[in-house]
Amino acid sequence: MTGRPPAAVAEPVWQAIVAAGRHAPGQDPLAAIGFPRPPKNTETPWVIAAGSRSVDLDGGSWGAGRLTCSGRGVWRWQPLPRFGLAQGRSAEIGTSGQAPALRLRAVVNLPWADPNQLEISRPRRTLLEQRLPHSAVAGAVTMLSRRRGAELPAARWERGPFGNSARSVGYSCTIAGPDGSPALKGSVMLALPTTMESAVVACSDVLIENPAAWAAALGPGRDTQLGLDEVQAVLVGTWETAAELLPAVVGDPAGLSWVAPPTTELRMTCEQPADNGVLPTLDTLVDLTSLGTNDGGTRSRMAVTITSEPAMGRAERQRLLRDALVYMVDQFGYVDAELDLL
Repeated sequence: MTGRPPAAVAEPVWQAIVAAGRHAPGQDPLAAIGFPRPPKNTETPWVIAAGSRSVDLDGGSWGAGRLTCSGRGVWRWQPLPRFGLAQGRSAEIGTSGQAPALRLRAVVNLPWADPNQLEISRPRRTLLEQRLPHSAVAGAVTMLSRRRGAELPAARWERGPFGNSARSVGYSCTIAGPDGSPALKGSVMLALPTTMESAVVACSDVLIENPAAWAAALGPGRDTQLGLDEVQAVLVGTWETAAELLPAVVGDPAGLSWVAPPTTELRMTCEQPADNGVLPTLDTLVDLTSLGTNDGGTRSRMAVTITSEPAMGRAERQRLLRDALVYMVDQFGYVDAELDLL
């Protein structure tokens, strides 16, 4: 590329670079995936040897990424993490007819190559059903009540309210108030591509359906406003579930190639209008005082999009989520927020 020192790339590595971008629709592979990026402060010609196990790439439409070779000799591209505010068309998938007081959501967009080869088999669906009561999102739902002195486990997951078919899965778990009305809920869904959406979409939500019903289920004197630490714990749980547990329902994600960078959208939304028809602001349900003042005024929703490899360790996911939330709150007007506040 112009402005870079020349590089000699061994043929096997060059072939892996081209192969990694070959599924980009309507583009030359290199226009999508980019070209090797030299080591920092390198201004002289350099060599990428045949035995190299990792190559940094940028300059393509996919943005900065890294191509790595597994112990089995399989090369795989993954994006280097970055943040933005752009939302995909599936940002509000599965929300029709719902109006929770607060929704904490992770939507993972998985633009895999050859999606028509994917299927949701009965054994994998059964395995998912067995794992959901022990999942990260189930733990997040249980944690919210346990921290308030009540044992209301997210143990019973049922099919629905989303459609279940050979191309989709949907399950939910509802914690009811004393009168039987929904108080707190966890839900998951995964949908294979349709004519309207070319990527596999995996989604996990934790919803406070009715704060009053939840307070009644918790017992006298319990505060249902969430702390930022609880929001982070819930978002980690929903993200982990959508990025790792749900994709396994179609097979081994590690063996699939990308046609575009995968993304995760983390969302905090108030969706239940007050009697006057106005949506309440987030600070009525989440304690945002540690973020300081907001020059843009209070808001009923905030969201951030993370471009990154979906699968990662828990500690790395927690770190990346904190960085993303700092970026998000700054973009939404909390300009004094720092990492140590989250």
